[in-house]
Amino acid sequence: MSHLLRAEYGPRGRSAGASTWHVVRAADPATALCGRTMDTDAETRAEEEWGTGLRCCQQCGSLYMHEVPHMEGSHPYS
Repeated sequence: MSHLLRAEYGPRGRSAGASTWHVVRAADPATALCGRTMDTDAETRAEEEWGTGLRCCQQCGSLYMHEVPHMEGSHPYS
């Protein structure tokens, strides 16, 4: 499954930059994993930028971790 990061802007709008980054599925870019409806013309970034210091939605991050295998092969039963 492919994901993207999508910007949520604060009260000052796009000019102030993203206040929070949400994770969306590429197949449904208008809905964040947390359920928030996203502006489809908001800035997007590659999912590889998740966890690199961007201010990301905690709920989206938790759900993203359940959908994407990280450090494949590091699980003792794999």
